[in-house]
Amino acid sequence: MGRIILHCDMDRFYATIEEKYNPALHHVPFAVCGDPELRHSIVMSANGLAKKFGVRAGLSYSDARQLCPNLAYVRADLEKYLAEAKTARAIYRKYAAEIVPYGLDEAWLLPGGDLSWHEAGQIAELIRLEVKYAMGLSVSVGVSDNLIFSKIGSDYNKPDGITVVTKENYKELIWPLDAAELLFVGTVRRRTLTYGGIQTIGDIAAADPERLAKMLKSKVGYDLWRFANGDDRSFKPANDSIGSMGNTITPPADLRTNDDVSAVIYMLVTAVCARLRKHELKTKCVSLYLRDNQFNRASRQCTLPHATDKRNYLFNRAYTLFKTQYTMKHPLRSIGVRVGGIDDSGQTSLFDDEDCDMMLDIDRRIQKLTTKFGSLRVEKTSAIGRW
Repeated sequence: MGRIILHCDMDRFYATIEEKYNPALHHVPFAVCGDPELRHSIVMSANGLAKKFGVRAGLSYSDARQLCPNLAYVRADLEKYLAEAKTARAIYRKYAAEIVPYGLDEAWLLPGGDLSWHEAGQIAELIRLEVKYAMGLSVSVGVSDNLIFSKIGSDYNKPDGITVVTKENYKELIWPLDAAELLFVGTVRRRTLTYGGIQTIGDIAAADPERLAKMLKSKVGYDLWRFANGDDRSFKPANDSIGSMGNTITPPADLRTNDDVSAVIYMLVTAVCARLRKHELKTKCVSLYLRDNQFNRASRQCTLPHATDKRNYLFNRAYTLFKTQYTMKHPLRSIGVRVGGIDDSGQTSLFDDEDCDMMLDIDRRIQKLTTKFGSLRVEKTSAIGRW
């Protein structure tokens, strides 16, 4: 019959996992957010009770509290979410020749072979049931012949539902939906389209793509027209989007020397690498976040030639970012190291950087730092979703 694609989207992923580990949360409205000390932090997920008040992902926590004054706060726990995501993907691999992750909670599955729509629907049902009974979570599945409609299908009958979008029914199912349901139509683009008289996905499909591009002042107008018509050839989802992880340190006194900065970066990299190895992950990108004592912020980032979890290699890259791209005009108040482009494929590099040489006498610098400040607290930071 041709290509069949399933899109699996875990329902209220982060909130449901928190309920799984703490059943008492079933009885209170709550939101999962990044940092409980920052009350302007963003809602990543909300449970069913909170959603009844209009709380949804993307709201600030303060705005969510306006909608639901009794809203409880749960700090995001990347370690738990990574573990559950890996379990879900292990289930998906039983049914698909290829998996394309899209954040922790979503993935496209390409089963391969010559399947009928009925057979594809049966596979979706098997996945739904195995996730429910093996993990205690629910997943909604969209089935179609393209990436775009399968993703929309997974949202169509939430939670715990299956929607099959075919060449025969897509105009009936997909086209009447609000334009905001289409990939890459956010709030600003939705407003622009509405101003131009375009309300639904069907309106986008019927529009002149050149007009869309002019309206949006971007070539994305052509992409949206293709997507609305079920053409996914211009859409290239990243296959390394399991998210990012990092660590930060705010020492008891400002950092004033390169020696102290290098020691802190090494401690941060050590903590990050331990987390990578715990989850059998590797990174393709390292970022350095700096805040000085005037509260100015700076960030530096570099892409690595190959995925790695090696401490010395990542330290050398991160410290080089600091040395070559940052002028220490003011003492530093805090430093963070984050890795992204995370790869969970288990592939090994052709490069052997396990014994990569350290650029400096790091042990002496760490000893000097800890003598000055004592034991430093390393705090985990997480960014769930796409890098």
